[in-house]
Amino acid sequence: MNILRNGDFEADWSEESSHHCLIFPVGNLPFEQDIGNIFSPPGWTTWFRHEDGNWSQPECRDARSSSPKRMHGGQKGFLLFTFSRKHDGGLMQTVQVTPGAQLRFSAWAHAWSNHKDPSQPIKFPHPDNPRWSEGAGFDPFFALEGSSDDDDVKNFTFWVGIDPRGGTDPFATAVVWGPGAHIYNGFHEVPAVEASAQSDRVTVFLRSRTLWPFKHNDAYWDDASLVTVGESSPDPIEGPQDTAERGKPREQYERVYVLLPPGSNKAWAKAVVDATWEEHGYTVGGSADDAGIGDLDHRKVIAVNPQLWGPGADGSGLKGFFDTHYPGLEYIPITASTPAELAQALA
Repeated sequence: MNILRNGDFEADWSEESSHHCLIFPVGNLPFEQDIGNIFSPPGWTTWFRHEDGNWSQPECRDARSSSPKRMHGGQKGFLLFTFSRKHDGGLMQTVQVTPGAQLRFSAWAHAWSNHKDPSQPIKFPHPDNPRWSEGAGFDPFFALEGSSDDDDVKNFTFWVGIDPRGGTDPFATAVVWGPGAHIYNGFHEVPAVEASAQSDRVTVFLRSRTLWPFKHNDAYWDDASLVTVGESSPDPIEGPQDTAERGKPREQYERVYVLLPPGSNKAWAKAVVDATWEEHGYTVGGSADDAGIGDLDHRKVIAVNPQLWGPGADGSGLKGFFDTHYPGLEYIPITASTPAELAQALA
């Protein structure tokens, strides 16, 4: 059973009428924004990398064309594209799962990758022809990433990924990605990925990335599916174990954990250390579970920019996560747009 919402992209956009997206500026913290020419499908959030002069904001909408065919099944699919620009982005969705469940994520995709340059008519012989992709020609094309030396063929790469902890940062090291593939002119399944859920929710990612600012850099997606293929459990530990005492502190102490949001780099961690180490010795990290766990009488979490963790599966956000899984701790949200602002707020 597919546990994704609107995995076939058949839901009408008016069900949520969302222009919402998550933006990952190179070298800075991600942020959320509504953008008019991004039509995020119901159940999904658009995400993209941004860097002036390099990675551009894509446009997104339904794909309905049948000549050439831009849907794999049903009446429509999803289109993400840039016009004479490069992109690195896609869609994400967070869903509730059973911890330990072995999950398989798959989706179908293809690209139209076409360029126009009157000074090079031989290199780009069919400008604006929606059935022609540079390097692939008119025929459907599929190749695994790394199997082709043709730069035009390598322009478009598709991936699917799973964050087994439910994070919303596609660039986090926790994300498990399947093999990349170059796909043109006709739908092919993007190599699937499997991962074991490490929480009660996981996040799935659809991703396409281009190498060249071709006139037409169009990515088409359809029929995304997340299914349970088994369950895993921790390996048994041999020998006697006093599980009732596991995790208890040697003695009670007050712990203050400064929780950094997804996408934070070492500059943000350094700001915490510089501001608090000598006087307070706060713990700093990026794991919400690490921040909340522990059989302590006094647990305090200072959550930096908590909105970047997203609304969560139930819409209650990071505060709701702690209330549900780690009740009893003191939760303090703070907002800072730069590491310097964070250091000032903590001083």
